[in-house]
Amino acid sequence: MDKKYIYKGEKNYLKYLSHEKIISDEIINHSRSMISIINRDYVYEKVNSTFCNAHQTVLDVIVGKSLVDIWGKDVFENSIKKNIDLCLSGKTVRYEACFKTPKLGKRYFEVVFRPLSIDSGEITHLLVETFDINDLKRSEQAVIEKEEELRTFETNLPIGYIRCDPAGKILLVNKAMLRIMECHDERSLVNVNLKCFYQEEGLFDMQMEQLIDNNTKSFGRVSLKNLKSKEIPCRISGFLALDKNKKPAFIDFAVEDSTRELMLENRLLQSQKLETIGALAGGIAHDFNNILATILGYSDMLLDDLPKDSALSKKVNKIKGAVIKANSLTSQILTFSRQVEQEKIQVSVSEVLKETIGFVKSALPDNINLKSRFSQKGTTVLADPTQLFRVFLNLMTNAIQSMEEKGGILTVNMTVVDGKLIQHELNKDIVADEYVLLTFKDTGKGMDPSLISRIFEPFFTTREVGKGTGLGLSVIHGIVTEMEGEILISSLPEKGSVFYIYLPVSKVYTELNGNQEKKKKILLITGNKYESRILSLALKNTGYELIYVSDRRNLIKVLGCISDCPELIIYMSDSKQIQAEDLVSIFKNLKIKTPCILITDTNQELLEEKILISGIVKQHLIKPVSLKEIRNAIQISLK
Repeated sequence: MDKKYIYKGEKNYLKYLSHEKIISDEIINHSRSMISIINRDYVYEKVNSTFCNAHQTVLDVIVGKSLVDIWGKDVFENSIKKNIDLCLSGKTVRYEACFKTPKLGKRYFEVVFRPLSIDSGEITHLLVETFDINDLKRSEQAVIEKEEELRTFETNLPIGYIRCDPAGKILLVNKAMLRIMECHDERSLVNVNLKCFYQEEGLFDMQMEQLIDNNTKSFGRVSLKNLKSKEIPCRISGFLALDKNKKPAFIDFAVEDSTRELMLENRLLQSQKLETIGALAGGIAHDFNNILATILGYSDMLLDDLPKDSALSKKVNKIKGAVIKANSLTSQILTFSRQVEQEKIQVSVSEVLKETIGFVKSALPDNINLKSRFSQKGTTVLADPTQLFRVFLNLMTNAIQSMEEKGGILTVNMTVVDGKLIQHELNKDIVADEYVLLTFKDTGKGMDPSLISRIFEPFFTTREVGKGTGLGLSVIHGIVTEMEGEILISSLPEKGSVFYIYLPVSKVYTELNGNQEKKKKILLITGNKYESRILSLALKNTGYELIYVSDRRNLIKVLGCISDCPELIIYMSDSKQIQAEDLVSIFKNLKIKTPCILITDTNQELLEEKILISGIVKQHLIKPVSLKEIRNAIQISLK
């Protein structure tokens, strides 16, 4: 072959290769990615213009430099070297990394190492492509953050969400729905038909028909049952999604638990009903009191006309005693209707509660255990201490009666709570920064919801005929409401009941009075020690000086001392050591003219007769008595 021809062909081939190299260099240099070739010694042998621009330098400065010089020792050792070594073993390596370059700053990159080998198969170099994925990474991060935001919103949203197919099979539920259904695992609901949770059969199908007509529909309040078969009142709205053929694809339901809303509605209705009943009962009680006053007046006139020891006088005293008992009932009705204002003083709640617990424990059945827990014992409220004692005693008595057959545990707790935190529970404006919360929990029979709505009505009782007037809880409601407090209840049949009493805390302020009058001296003949303590607490806090006597010897000693002689005597008829006969005898023998107030139970007719006939009693009060009744009796007796 002609050598000249061969030389010419080789020259053209070299020219072609040179042209190809220029084109390939142009393509590589104009690439948006950083491209480089690295040898086995971790040294750059070639880089493109994009690489140089990112590092704000020229080709000659980078080529021949090691990766340590360009990226720094820490980045090379921790992120780059291990991937290069893996690629030198023959594998293509792809990974994401965050690098800092002089021009671009700190950004995210996708790096690809590809092995390059010569004809013998030995890998001598690596081709490295570094793609800037910072914008993509930011977009992904934004999506992740938005998903997390929606997930948090969905988790904290109190409204349940259900997605189901047109047949009703549940496809998806959120955490709020799991809480409503009292379910801990989403798998317990998924693939279950939503119809199974409807109380009313056929209601789901009716809702589906309405959604087909309207796509979106609010169904109002619907009763569902949760996994524990407990009825849950819910507000439900639905949205029907259609596919591209305009056929139902799935239904989204928004479910809001309206248990609290229903409770507040019932409480409002109950409050309105009690207010109406109270007004009616109060009016009747006032009219009845007028009739009783007439009977009592004529009885007193008859007693004046009859000999004291005559049979007719005893019969009139019977009439008078019955009138007094009837007056006690009407006073309870007036307390319920809040037409009798309580005489309020600063009272330590824990002291009254402690006395009540002691009183109850003294007669507690063997099969019932009473537990108590107090906090912040110095907390005071504005209250009538005798009425407060009455509230606690009635609640504990009711709890014990509910457990008397099978026994159980009565738990009494007292704590102080922030008024703002419980405002939604009270469903009314708070009147104090703090409230005393008293809970009375029993493990007795419990009550149906139908009974709970009526327990504060006067004369309503679940006990047998003759075993209660049905005024206990209604009077408690009136006393607590008069104190601007609130009484709530939760109960389940055969599980027991819990009564919650909220009373506004009253701050104690010391009054400075330079012209204080001398305290009136009262002799208290004590009966039941717990009731006596409550009475003494009430009298002390209203400015009286008390002398306590519990036996005959001390009574004679006090009444015989001129310097220590009291201005008034209060005799509690359940005194164990001083009987009615003793009191009458001592008054006659010592010629005592001091006025006396008698406090008795409603069932002590014989005692009433003996003392009332004697003429030593100026005022007769029947338990339970209020502080206002006692103070009025004292003021009348001291006139």
